[in-house]
Amino acid sequence: MYTMFANDFHEQADRALRDGDVSKAIELLNQAIEQTPDHPDIYSDRGVAHLHNKDKNASLCDFRKALELQPDYAFRYSALGFAEGHFGDLDSAIELYKKAIEMDPEDAVTLNNLGLLQEQKGYQEDAVRNFQRADKLSEQEDHLLGMIDEMENQNEKENQKERVSEHKREENEEIQSSARKEFRKIFTSRKQFAEFISFVKNGFRIK
Repeated sequence: MYTMFANDFHEQADRALRDGDVSKAIELLNQAIEQTPDHPDIYSDRGVAHLHNKDKNASLCDFRKALELQPDYAFRYSALGFAEGHFGDLDSAIELYKKAIEMDPEDAVTLNNLGLLQEQKGYQEDAVRNFQRADKLSEQEDHLLGMIDEMENQNEKENQKERVSEHKREENEEIQSSARKEFRKIFTSRKQFAEFISFVKNGFRIK
């Protein structure tokens, strides 16, 4: 299990990258790797920075290293596939996306991106099939997340009532937190990948 940031350098690099200071981010990520050399997220983040600098070899090298360190995580294949596609190797990207989907068949984002590449390659039937699967899965995700929001709103209303004791309020919050985690963890890799792609397409800035 990996934490969000491997160390302080990694966290500082994340802020620098989101602020658009790619050079500073790379310097900090280099330091982060010196301190924690086997954390895949650092290499993946540095791969994003190198991608922004249009440094194909460095970017792909880092994404491959992240995959090497965490080969059982579908997101690593998706991220490398995105980078391969970004640099023009559509065939390699397609195979990587397919591998990611084998590991996580309900990854709507990767299915959609696979469809886009298949469309570019002229594989129209495959593309349409994957678009349809992605749309269906997205609808299911929206429905489940809507259920979470509804449950949270209901718990909040209960907590606002004067008759609810402090113990009951804490109990509701614990149930809410547990349920959110159980639902959300199903979508962690997919949402992380969606955010990654959005981050890249928006000039490496959060909207």
